[in-house]
Formats: sequence, C-alpha cells, structure tokens
Amino acid sequence: MRNIVIVGLGEMGASLAKILNEQPENEVIGVDVNDDSLSYAKNNNIVSSVASDLDMVAPQADFIILATPVTYIEDNIRKLASLPLKQEVIITDTGSTKRDIMAVAEEVLTPKEIHFIGGHAMAGTHQSGVMWANESLYKDASYFLIPSSISQTIDIQNILEPISANFMSISIEKHDELMAIISDVPHILSFSLMNTATNQLGDSATFGQYVAGGFKDMTRIAESDPKLWTDVLLSNKEAILSSQALVIKQLQLFSQAIENNDSATLMTLIASAQHSRKNLLLK
Repeated sequence: MRNIVIVGLGEMGASLAKILNEQPENEVIGVDVNDDSLSYAKNNNIVSSVASDLDMVAPQADFIILATPVTYIEDNIRKLASLPLKQEVIITDTGSTKRDIMAVAEEVLTPKEIHFIGGHAMAGTHQSGVMWANESLYKDASYFLIPSSISQTIDIQNILEPISANFMSISIEKHDELMAIISDVPHILSFSLMNTATNQLGDSATFGQYVAGGFKDMTRIAESDPKLWTDVLLSNKEAILSSQALVIKQLQLFSQAIENNDSATLMTLIASAQHSRKNLLLK
C-alpha cells in the first residue's frame, strides 16, 4: 500500500486526492487546517483518512503533495526537512510559481537527499474549497514538472498517471515567465477591470443586470481566492512586472490610436489579436 499525504484540500488538492484515492494501491491522507474541509473529504471518500497536523502523518508517507498557497508550501518544505521521513519519500507541490519554492527545496531538502519535484498543472477554476473536487480536473491538462538537482520526473509521473495529465519538464525561468503572461497578468487585468467598473459605476449589484458576455468573460477569474493570488503575484514579481509593462505599452497604443482617430492602426491592432486568438483555439 502506498501512503500519499496531500496537504491542502482546496480544489486542486482535493481533486488530486479524489482521483488517487480511487486507486486500490493508494491510501490518501488529507491534511488541512479547516476541520469542516477534513470532515467533508472523509465523508465523501475524497480521502481515506484525515489529519490536522502534517507532523503526525509525514513520517509514514511515501509521497507528499503540498497543495496550499505558495508561502505555505515554502513553510511546509522547511517543516518536512526537520521530520523523520522515509528514505525514499518523494515530495511535490502544486504552486503556480516555482523559483522561490525550488530554491527552498534545494536549500533544505537536497542536502538531506530528500527528493523534491516541483509541479504545476494548467488546470483549476476560480472556485475554491474541497467541495469542488473534480475527477476530470487534470484530464489532458499540461502538467509542468521541475526536478531538483537530485530528482527525476519519471518517479512522480508514475504515481500521478491516474490523473491523465500531459506531463512535461520545464526550467524554472521558462515556467515563471510563461505563467506571468498567460496566468498572472490576466488575473491582474481581471481584478483591475472589476475594480474600475465598481469605482465608476458603484456596487456591482447595481449594474450587474446590464453586463453582457464580454464583461463576464473578462472578469470571471476576479472571483479567485485573494490569499492565494496575493501569494502568487508576490512570488513571481520580476516576471510579472516585465510582462505587465508590455501590456501597458499595448494599452497605450490603443489610447493613442483612439485619441488620434487612427482607424488604420486600430484595425491592425485588433486584426493581429484576432488572428492570434484564432490560432490559439486551433491548438
């Protein structure tokens, strides 16, 4: 029997737990600070058993998944380094930025020959909580893997095979640069648009009846968890600021073209975006 400990039973962690717990060779133990989340996970067979303290279950684990906000992942890596773990234990995470997490892992786990493999799936929604556990969440999703200097990604791929994701190795720098423009900055834009609308129009309850698909599509991810995204944005600062500066330049091009009644430039800017978006949807 393989003992799998999953720390953090939000949408991502609970979905992993639900899938892995259905495999007869696995016994999944859920760890969370929220007693209601633990009860829900146990009562709905998302996990086999639960614990409120990582220290209690980590020493028996063969595989540990840290599925919390980024700062908590770093804290738990440091905690795990001080515990009497199994010699062959494998530790991974689900954090959406990797530089700081991998640095901590190399600092405190690698010297003790504890294997850590950074992980991040391009899956999930704006929803949060154990009740959003979804067996199909990871199906066909890109799942990035970043091994530490003493680890191999094949070990984690074998364990996570039941989630049916598309696993691929990537460097820390490439991962965080990619996430900045395809995930982090879009969230900032969504948060900013929602805040601008309420600042200009008042409480969203007063204008919500008038909004159409475009506004709804653009602001869907503004419902995302504030704590999680505060941690994400601060942990990928350099790449985000660089990408955000490029977005600001694009906005300035639109502003200048509109101010100058420059229809030709507007047509070029919009047509370029339209073409790229159509190609994106063909993938």
